[in-house]
Order: sequence, then C-alpha cells, then structure tokens
Amino acid sequence: MMNNCIVCKSESLKVFLKIHELVYWKCNFCEAKFLDHKNYISFNEEKKHYLKHNNIINDQGYRDFLSCLTKPLKDKISLNDLGLDYGCGYAPALADMLKKDGFSVELYDPFFFPNKDIFFRKFNFITCSEVIEHFFEPYEEFVKIDSLMDCNAWFGIMTTFMTEDFLFKDWYYRRDPTHVVFYNKKTFNVIADQHNWNVLFPSNNIAIFNKI
Repeated sequence: MMNNCIVCKSESLKVFLKIHELVYWKCNFCEAKFLDHKNYISFNEEKKHYLKHNNIINDQGYRDFLSCLTKPLKDKISLNDLGLDYGCGYAPALADMLKKDGFSVELYDPFFFPNKDIFFRKFNFITCSEVIEHFFEPYEEFVKIDSLMDCNAWFGIMTTFMTEDFLFKDWYYRRDPTHVVFYNKKTFNVIADQHNWNVLFPSNNIAIFNKI
C-alpha cells in the first residue's frame, strides 16, 4: 500500500488502474500517475533494457529529436555557463550537441557515467532528456537536482506528457517497463511551486524551469 505520492508527497492517492500484475496509482493533487514500487524491475534488468535502445550519438534523426529541448534552452543560457546532462545514457548525444555549440557540459548517469563528483558542484543549467519518467523516487531526484542548481539556473526536461485517462492503458509510453512515472502540466506546476522555480512550456513535451 502506497501512502504518499512519489512526485509531490501528497497523501491524496488512489489506485488508478490494474493491468494484469501491474498496479498504477494517481495523485489527485499533482495528477501524476505512477507504477507501484512492487512492479519495478531490477537494476540489472533496467540497464539491459537501456542497452537495447538504438541511440546513436551522431544519428541526425536522434539529434533533431533532442533539438526540441536544446533550442529553447540555448535561448536562456550563455557560453560561460556550466551544464550537466543528468541521466545522459550510454550515448550522450544532447551533451555532444551542446558542446559543439560551445557550451561546457558534464555527464552523469547512474548506469553509464556514475560520476558522483557532480554532487559537489553547482551548475548553471541541467538537462534531463527522456529521463524523469524513469525516476523510481522522483521527489528525491528533484530535490537532488535543485541542490545542483546555482542561483538563476535553468533546468530543461523532455518527456512525453500524459495522455487522457481513458487512453492510458493502451498508451505506448506506458508499455516501456522502465517508464514508471508520468507527468502533465499540472504536475510540473506543482513541482515548480515546491522548489521555488518558474516553469515554461515552450513546445509539446518540453518543460523548462528557472530557479528563482
């Protein structure tokens, strides 16, 4: 039995959907939906699944996809800023794109770039591209990210925003076993309020936060 929302810690929870052995919860406060922790896969299973992704660092189609996040973010930052690609995966194409544009970007990924030195630093911008849906403990992860952000830092995320409730069962994004939490604009507004961030939605499936 889950007592608190894993995104905002609200107690306003209800079971949203049961699909075979999978149980999904919904928070009535932030509107996040998430998989019950008993259904999480193991660390090794998760890593094996990521290695199946066809993410090639120089693939132009993949880079065009990532540009949906980099383009609006680059309007907010300067070449003197230090960035962090948080959850960069085994093929950190987004960081490579920013570096080729002249930005300094560090890498962190718990599976492929477990560089814990980053937790002793402050960054002017942080990116999470197709990452936050994988967070087993999103509230704690956002607290951690906030601690890494310097004053007036920017935090850009890309994730597929939630579909309508009646479409959730057959939604392709839900079917990925490593996707455990799902967000919409209300969810991101709650997250922003909790951390004293401003939030913008420059395009579909993109949110950019600014630390006040």
